[in-house]
Amino acid sequence: MAEADATITPDAVYSRLPDIVPRRIAGDTILVPVRGELARLERIFVLDAVGEHIWEALDGQRTTRELLESVLACFDIDEDTARADLGEFLADLGDAGLITPAPRRT
Repeated sequence: MAEADATITPDAVYSRLPDIVPRRIAGDTILVPVRGELARLERIFVLDAVGEHIWEALDGQRTTRELLESVLACFDIDEDTARADLGEFLADLGDAGLITPAPRRT
């Protein structure tokens, strides 16, 4: 696991990279790089319902705090687990180069 707690703060904002598209295949959502260096991605990301929810919300506008609140509102999960899982998921996406930090909102 990446050091999510050290780098992902409640006010951090992330955006999906435009060259990554989700595709539904056999009932699973898979993140597919469509061009560039990412096309050689060594890891395949298969998203569960929570991961898909978070991926769709990574619009460069929502803070990680807002993402957490959305996950808690939509899924039956306790806050500590949701916070840890969100941090790990964002760290994994960041490590794989699938998301980028967005400018902070004012």
